[in-house]
Amino acid sequence: MARSWKSRLATLTVIASASALVVAAPAMAAPLTTVGWSMSNPQPSITAVRYTWSFTTATTATIGAVTFTVPAGTAGTPSVVDVYGLTGGSAALSGTTVTYTVTTPTSIPSGTSVLISLDGFTNTGTTGTYTSAIAAGSDTGTSNSVTISNNSTAINVVVARSTAFTSDTTSFQMLMDPSVAALADQTRAVHLTVATNATNGYVLNVKTDQQPTGGAPARHFSAITADKSSGVASGSFTNGSFGYTLSTTGLGTGTSTPLTSGLYVGYVTGGENVVSASGPTNGDTMTITNRAKIDYTQPADNYSAKVTYTVVPSY
Repeated sequence: MARSWKSRLATLTVIASASALVVAAPAMAAPLTTVGWSMSNPQPSITAVRYTWSFTTATTATIGAVTFTVPAGTAGTPSVVDVYGLTGGSAALSGTTVTYTVTTPTSIPSGTSVLISLDGFTNTGTTGTYTSAIAAGSDTGTSNSVTISNNSTAINVVVARSTAFTSDTTSFQMLMDPSVAALADQTRAVHLTVATNATNGYVLNVKTDQQPTGGAPARHFSAITADKSSGVASGSFTNGSFGYTLSTTGLGTGTSTPLTSGLYVGYVTGGENVVSASGPTNGDTMTITNRAKIDYTQPADNYSAKVTYTVVPSY
């Protein structure tokens, strides 16, 4: 009986010793080495930036996740591009912390080089120098400094609003005599030019203060037509009438003339738009040809009127 008891005691002692062998001391935190952080574009507020972290593990441990800090104001939805040293996983950004979560955590030996590259970041809009704090299991470390700064020059070119308008005639005189054919039907041309950088172009307005009128209101020329809506051919121009025709050259894109070329119309006191453009022009040229025709029924007098040309740009 005594021998049997001692045998059992010895057996129990061996089991107790075997149990003691499976109890391991917890891993101690250690600093990561060769810690690095870089970004593909260090300008503020730039989108679609790739962040890359690298480090070397200090202890052997099962790593289920790695966290990285980023500057306040960093945004985006990170996506995994490259992972070395760890198995596959997913990434997420919350506040100033990026978390790479390993899908199937495994034991990673100490001294393992790890690289994690993530796309989809929008840099903070605040310039400055930043570091990233990294935690992998119980190991931690701080990266090198990364500077977010403008590497561009803001250029502001201001083009002033500008419209140029010229007329080659400030006044003209017609000396008319019904007994001489060449003096009974006369024309005078006025050449106008318009140049403007108005985004929406311009209109040219023409008006008269009156029909050519003599010393008494009853003595005057009649407008060849009431307005520009209809014109008369050159051969149909009547005696005692005054009017004009319009021709153009070099008009810019989107420029139109509501007058039919070659037809004569009368001036109106309220003014009418005779040329319009929908965009800038470097120089449109218009020729307004004035015409007066008389016979002996036109009283002798000095007839006068003033025609005003107005360019209205649309910026």
